[in-house]
Amino acid sequence: MKYRKIISLALLCLSFQIATAKIYFVAVDGKDSNPGTIDKPFATMPKAIGKAMAGDTVYIRGGKYIVTNDQIMHSTDKNYDNVFFFNKKGTASRPICFFGYDGERPVFDFTQVKTDKRITAFCIAGNYLHFRNFDVVGVQVTQKKHTQSECFRIWGGRYCTLENLAMHDGMAIGVYLIKGSNNLILNCDAYDNYDSVSEDGKGGNVDGFGGHPNSANSTGNIFRGCRAWNNSDDGFDLINSHAAVVIDNCWAFFNGYKPGSLEKACDGTGFKSGGYGMSNSPKAPDVIPRHVVKNCIAFYNKNKGFYANHHLGGISFLNNTAYKNPQNYSMLNRKSLDEAVNVAGYGHILENNISYAPRVRNGDIRDIDSTKCIVKNNSFDYPAIQVSADDFESIDSEQLKRKRKADGSLPDITFLKPKRESQLFIKGMGESF
Repeated sequence: MKYRKIISLALLCLSFQIATAKIYFVAVDGKDSNPGTIDKPFATMPKAIGKAMAGDTVYIRGGKYIVTNDQIMHSTDKNYDNVFFFNKKGTASRPICFFGYDGERPVFDFTQVKTDKRITAFCIAGNYLHFRNFDVVGVQVTQKKHTQSECFRIWGGRYCTLENLAMHDGMAIGVYLIKGSNNLILNCDAYDNYDSVSEDGKGGNVDGFGGHPNSANSTGNIFRGCRAWNNSDDGFDLINSHAAVVIDNCWAFFNGYKPGSLEKACDGTGFKSGGYGMSNSPKAPDVIPRHVVKNCIAFYNKNKGFYANHHLGGISFLNNTAYKNPQNYSMLNRKSLDEAVNVAGYGHILENNISYAPRVRNGDIRDIDSTKCIVKNNSFDYPAIQVSADDFESIDSEQLKRKRKADGSLPDITFLKPKRESQLFIKGMGESF
């Protein structure tokens, strides 16, 4: 009888939680004086953000939302204007959700937001927040010095999910993670982003995705199923990270160019997977994190495909495929924290990777001390294997830009998928499809 009462009480609590969860709606023809119902929706995100509590869901109806300066919710003293600011806390069982309405695709246009600071469109400082199914476009840079803006900034958020979002046609980084733990960036796209304003328009600091946790406690962050292309800097960048980041099943292509062309812009590495720069006093953690980059594709980036970027320790590169980057794999390390000297890579693990047709001679893999690394079962380990187009089902790179599936996951492609009779497939190399 005692246990029945406990179970009944638990069910009653669950029913109360479900009953108290609220649903709000935002629409382009709404009014913030409305109650936020489907028939009388709010007009702006700040109104919905102010209302939503743990367990609530905000549905955003389709259409284009022109965001203006009067919607800026939060500013820091020196650097940032955070337009939409999320600092509320959900829970594992009661997250706070901001979803594009099923069957519709809302677009937030930030071209009208211009201030004298860096701009963040969505600043995430809360816990258990879930964002899904909308686009962010037109985020501006207005400062002419060394600067940046961001579509999404994870600034202390924990257990947050960014899912099936697209950040494009602006001047900003797609997703910039600076602190927070156990966040998942899932099935997101960042493309056609170029800063034409700062530093004479060279396009620096406009990566597709940046994972830069600044604390050893900011663990468990994952980029999965994401694509970065036509961004004027790097596709994925993990420089200055104090905790390990995982990049899994992601694609980076045509980065380092001005969008829509092969006119060179800034760095242009597909997966810049570590490092702390080459200054005399880098800000590196006591324990150097081992990032993991696996099941990824790097194609025709301006610089490297997969790059250790002067890291101070090892990185794991597993089951990746690189094609037509100048250097497909570069494992360059810094000698030590006290010595700003480039040395051949040490501590890395490279297993089951494919390199095909690098754009420079001997560019399959560079700058590696194989006696200080685990290098196993990669295409460049076998002199008898001469990788060619015949090893793959297709080398049609246009497949990389196919529309995502209905659930937001990556499209099915045959690009760089080894044929079953190829030695690449037989030996288990390349992306696990």
